[in-house]
Amino acid sequence: MEKALLFDNLIKKLDELSATSLSFNENEVVKFLKAETKKQRDLLKKFEDSISSQKWDEALASFILLTQRINIIFIYIFQPANISLLTTESKVSPYIEEYISLASLVISSGVLELRPNLKKIGVESINASITANPPSISLSMVVKSE
Repeated sequence: MEKALLFDNLIKKLDELSATSLSFNENEVVKFLKAETKKQRDLLKKFEDSISSQKWDEALASFILLTQRINIIFIYIFQPANISLLTTESKVSPYIEEYISLASLVISSGVLELRPNLKKIGVESINASITANPPSISLSMVVKSE
């Protein structure tokens, strides 16, 4: 399944959640997650379009912005006031877990899409790493010197 469709499926699930059945924190997380997921879906589409049309500067910019947006959600979700929402008793924990899996898939596949084109882009290497505390995804690139 296309990765943008996975974002669309998550957005649809978040839309179907009833705000009246959620706690205040759960409702705020759902609103934030939905808004950010839409932005990330759009950045992912821009990234994929840029790869297809070989617009490497746009592809890199979109990918870096997408990673930044993912880190924004991680920062928000893992705040002390929201961390309890990751427990199984929370109504939103399945959606947060789905988002985390989707974010990992998007970043790893993005790196794999960029790797075959590194010479064209002017980059020697690109690496992604996940940090546990605080949770974040880091990208590192070695740019070729000419």
